[in-house]
Amino acid sequence: MSRKLIALLLVLLLAMSLGVQALAEVHKDEVVYAKLDAAGKVTQTVLVNAFESTEPSSVTDYGAYSDVQPLGAAEGFAYNDGMATFTMHEGRFSYQGIPDKQELPWTIAISYTLDGQAVEPAALSGTSGELEGRLQIKVNEDLLAFAKNQTLQITITLDGDKTFDIKADKATLAIAGGKRSIAFVILPGQEADYTFTARVQEFSMEGIQFAGIRMGMDAQMYQNAAAAAIAGSPLEGAITGIMGGMLNSMQGQQPVSYTDARNPVRSLQFVIFSEGIPEAAKEAAPAQNEEELSFWQRLLSLVGL
Repeated sequence: MSRKLIALLLVLLLAMSLGVQALAEVHKDEVVYAKLDAAGKVTQTVLVNAFESTEPSSVTDYGAYSDVQPLGAAEGFAYNDGMATFTMHEGRFSYQGIPDKQELPWTIAISYTLDGQAVEPAALSGTSGELEGRLQIKVNEDLLAFAKNQTLQITITLDGDKTFDIKADKATLAIAGGKRSIAFVILPGQEADYTFTARVQEFSMEGIQFAGIRMGMDAQMYQNAAAAAIAGSPLEGAITGIMGGMLNSMQGQQPVSYTDARNPVRSLQFVIFSEGIPEAAKEAAPAQNEEELSFWQRLLSLVGL
């Protein structure tokens, strides 16, 4: 066999090898789970690193964690000096870590008044009156790059048997069975100050949910609607460029890793829950002392009356 033929075969084998490796691309998704107290202060964050591959693959992932736990089976899983290494099987594998930075791209403040007086969340359990809740959302400048790429969706769920005459400007109100929901949306990089009011009876409330995601939308549909709205005006010719720039900013840029810029990621999202307002403890009815019953009461009780 000639040297030229051998060299050609080696090139073909190398090309085939590279092609197989290209098919084994590993996709990574990051989900940051966070708990807040009832006033909005971060109490804990946990990050789940999720990987997907079409065949067994060796993975190196970076991040500073105080604790790391695999959430499935992978060969040789190890975490040392801010680096996780493992070989995953075909399909999906995840591991979780508690990040060293216990903060979010937003600072969240939740406050309440009852009948016009400021009240701590813990004191609202079982109360009745005119309630006002306030949400103040500000961008955390230290994590501005993430806030600028995430739309923050806020959902407040209220018990329909305990809350009445619900009002919330700038929100979407919805009914689902016995629940009433209030939904706010904050665009990437923006801040907001929202309030809601309700007349409450024996008040309790589920925790408020916050979801940070990269928004996807049908940009062409919005452009067509805008063009139709200003048809015939001097701006009609410029609307495509104006709307295109605005929609691009609303959707945010391609995601980057929350833990380490060296990690390529397909998606990043935040799932945040605040502590709720629990139901008031119900006092047990005092047991009736048998000695306090009259003769006739004891006699009737013996025959089931």
